[in-house]
Amino acid sequence: MANKDRIPDPAETATKLFGSILREGKTLADEVSGNAKAVAKSALGNLDVVSRDEFDAQSAVLARTRARVEQLESEIEALVAKLDEIEQNAK
Repeated sequence: MANKDRIPDPAETATKLFGSILREGKTLADEVSGNAKAVAKSALGNLDVVSRDEFDAQSAVLARTRARVEQLESEIEALVAKLDEIEQNAK
């Protein structure tokens, strides 16, 4: 009987072992995850990017500019047509 008291229960030993491995694994996973996030933030910080608000503002400016260019193009076409008409009448 005394011999049985000294031999640890295999299930209990396995439970303790796996429990400690899981705790260490979770800690390791948290650490790796934190490091990965830090690396990703650093990499994104080095990129030449703009905020979503700035992108939207520049998109709106571009849309207004395109509309104005199209308006000016149509006015030029109308003026060229009038000039051609005047030249035709002058001949």
